[in-house]
Amino acid sequence: MQTIVITSTDKLWKEAQEKGKYTWSTIDSALDDIGFIHATNPDQTTAMLNRHFANRDNLLLLLVDVTKVKSEVRFESPLSGRAGLFPHIYGPLNLDAVYGTIRPDKDTSGGFIEPAGLAKLVS
Repeated sequence: MQTIVITSTDKLWKEAQEKGKYTWSTIDSALDDIGFIHATNPDQTTAMLNRHFANRDNLLLLLVDVTKVKSEVRFESPLSGRAGLFPHIYGPLNLDAVYGTIRPDKDTSGGFIEPAGLAKLVS
């Protein structure tokens, strides 16, 4: 199994379960507006959370088995020029590809800490 991670919220995940598919590109933008769903490899997730979501406390990480995703998944360089390839899902995410969720925690300084075992997941 190859895992990728989507940063979401309880509200967006509940909405997806009601609709039968996940259609958010990021927690603030829809798939239809951006064209793909942003995701990370497990070893990229904590750094991304600290870069983009340090002021958020209501996040939920969706653990996705990339081999079960029905829409096209591409590993691409980010527009920011940051090193590495990031997974992008070009279409809605089928819910049966999500095999678990993790609620990320913060340390006493307010930074996200890596959830136990996240970086060890195959990416």
